[in-house]
Order: sequence, then C-alpha cells, then structure tokens
Amino acid sequence: MNTSEFIQLLKEHPGKSLHFEYQSGQFVREDYHITEIKNVDFDTVDCGGVRNQWKEVHIQLWENEIPEPEHAVDTSKALKIAEVVGKVRETYPEAVIKFEYGNAHFPATALPVHQVKVAGESLIVQLVPDQTTCKAKDRASTPEEKAAACCGPVSRPKVKGIPKGPVH
Repeated sequence: MNTSEFIQLLKEHPGKSLHFEYQSGQFVREDYHITEIKNVDFDTVDCGGVRNQWKEVHIQLWENEIPEPEHAVDTSKALKIAEVVGKVRETYPEAVIKFEYGNAHFPATALPVHQVKVAGESLIVQLVPDQTTCKAKDRASTPEEKAAACCGPVSRPKVKGIPKGPVH
C-alpha cells in the first residue's frame, strides 16, 4: 500500500476507530500515539555491485509506558496528523507506507501493510513483517545465474599443514 492509498482510506472512513494488528491476533494498544511520519530515502549497493534507490514513508506508532484509557487515535485524528505533517513538508505520496512499532515483547521494526479490513465502526490495518532478500539473486533469470548471483559459490583457500608444536 502506498501513502496516498492509505490517506484515501482514512478519508473514506471518517471517525472509525483505527487499529493495527502487528502479528496475528496481536494489536497495538488502543491508546497508541502517532509520533512521527517519516520520509525515508534508501540508497544501497547490493552484493552484485548494483546501486538501488527507493523511497518509503514510515509512520511511527508509540505506546506510553503509562496506559492512557482516555486517549485514542481514530481515522479522522490520523488524517489530521498527516495534514499537519503535510503543511511542514510533502509526504511521498507514491511511496510504500510502513508502520514502525515495537513493545517489550516485539522488537521495533517497520511493518508493511498486508491488508485492511473494515469491521463495523473499525478500520483494522493488518501488518506483516518484511523478509530479507538478495537483490542480485532476484535479478537473475536462470537457475545458473541465481546460483552464482548471491556472492557466488564458496571457494575455500587451501591451507597447507598447520605447524605442530610451539612456534618460536
């Protein structure tokens, strides 16, 4: 899901409670805060020597150490936060959107959207962890290219006999 699609979803469902499921059956506490909306630029070089560049938007979700039963973020409040950010600087509209979250039992990570469900007066954003990959291998088109792409086959240097006894 990209940023503009998420913003459009918020607009289409004003006033609905906004929930984030970060693992199956595990939800961000209902009193979370949206603390930052980040434009993230990636500029990497993979193991095949190819430069890769892309943009993402990360929205940080945070739970106060002390629960706040009177605090909640609904779709309208989330949209208002996005509009406040937009007055300061543009958020990449076509970039993939991810939600940064972590707690004492789940390490902080940026999670992409798996799917969004509308359940009555609630909007449930289901998140899923990313997987690592080898871009060089992903670019390869044949089994032989794939086998050689990711750092190639391991070749170990031959080591002549290790000296026995004390070394002086």
